[in-house]
Amino acid sequence: MRLHHEQPTTTIAILGADTVVGGALCALLEGSGYRTTPLDSYPTGVVDELLDGADLLLLAPRLDEGVREAFVGAMGKSAPQRVGIPVVALSTAVGEDPPEKEGVISVPWPCEIKVLVDHIEAALPGVPPASAASNNSTTQARTG
Repeated sequence: MRLHHEQPTTTIAILGADTVVGGALCALLEGSGYRTTPLDSYPTGVVDELLDGADLLLLAPRLDEGVREAFVGAMGKSAPQRVGIPVVALSTAVGEDPPEKEGVISVPWPCEIKVLVDHIEAALPGVPPASAASNNSTTQARTG
């Protein structure tokens, strides 16, 4: 008997996971079926190595702007395949600029976890949604 849960789990790297909000994001996203890779707000190491295995980078709210810019700007420098990783930035202020990278998705924070998951799933073309296997009827209800 084979289980239908053979598809790989989507992994989300969370920059700023050493904060209370970052820790809560890890727990909420894991509860939604994702694997998380927590990264400190001031990470040390090669960015592309820190992102090894990640399908998406989530920028926790209220991260130091310089850290965000430097981290996102360094993506793909040592491993070109990392250039295409989608980035979702949680923004607490209307005037807060997302990092200078084409394709960074800015999501207002705070928001419901369902809204965040919707943005994550939209940013991951070709990756099966984490909720597809467990709750397909909810997805259909939202589209109407």
